[in-house]
Amino acid sequence: YLDGLEYSQTSIQRNCHTIRFPRRRIKTIEALNLGPLLIPTRPLLLLASVIVAIWLAGRFGERFGLKRTQSRKAAEYTAWAGLAGARLGFALLHWSAYRAAPWTILFLWQPGYLYSGALIGGGAFALWYFCTRGGRSRSAILGTLAASYLLAGALFAGGIFGLGYLQPADQPGVGDRAPDIRLQNLAGEAVRLSELAGRGVVLNFWATWCPPCRREMPMLDAVQQAYSDAGLSVIGLAVDEPRGQVRRYVDSVGISYSVWVDADATDSGFDRTQAIFSSYGGIGLPTTLFIDRSGIIRRIYIGELSRGFVEGEIKRILAR
Repeated sequence: YLDGLEYSQTSIQRNCHTIRFPRRRIKTIEALNLGPLLIPTRPLLLLASVIVAIWLAGRFGERFGLKRTQSRKAAEYTAWAGLAGARLGFALLHWSAYRAAPWTILFLWQPGYLYSGALIGGGAFALWYFCTRGGRSRSAILGTLAASYLLAGALFAGGIFGLGYLQPADQPGVGDRAPDIRLQNLAGEAVRLSELAGRGVVLNFWATWCPPCRREMPMLDAVQQAYSDAGLSVIGLAVDEPRGQVRRYVDSVGISYSVWVDADATDSGFDRTQAIFSSYGGIGLPTTLFIDRSGIIRRIYIGELSRGFVEGEIKRILAR
């Protein structure tokens, strides 16, 4: 799972001196804009990798003496089993978030997949398929699936690393310290992100005109109430909208977490929400940052959230 992979800091003790190697971070672009479409990069790369794996399985299968259609179907069914394992594994791990509405497990467009579950699901199917074959086709099937998915996995990893080179060096990303933000809340009081030091922060960029932003607000309010005493602060940062408009919508929804907006044009010393959003890439709404107690960004997600996904990330940032 290449989400903000970090090389741990290493130290060597020699003659009472410590040599420290700097921490290197691997970043990647979280989404791509294709005209009016906003496409998350990881699912896109994963889908492309699976398609390549199925194509490779047909080619490798022929070399192992199998029919192309047989080996491709084996690879395709393995992918479906991996998808089911990833989703079910995540749902079981975060069952408290799905207990009230278990049918939302089938909302496959929402985030929340366990990569080890994908390996278990896909591996279990491959093992079953291997055991039900006879003669030489057993080893042929096993070799075909292993070779095709190993190469597809290398393609996925290479795509993640490659996208990292497209990200501007000065753009905050996973593993970076979140820059301070100076805005106002709906009461007109000055607020700063640095004032939340020591707490985990879910920073949600949103707008009143954004349907997925509106849909996820009650869920964000629920997790704020559930995890506030544990040290969590959910912040809704309304992008480029006047305070009065935002306040009317927030009052109609009845959320309790803090919402930050642009200061009046006459006020000086405050940041602008559009400039803040642009500094993080500004690709699309909603965009959510998960920031740990030390102020380090641990995850950036672009798109509508699910409660299971949010709770999983909250537990990560509160544990640091």
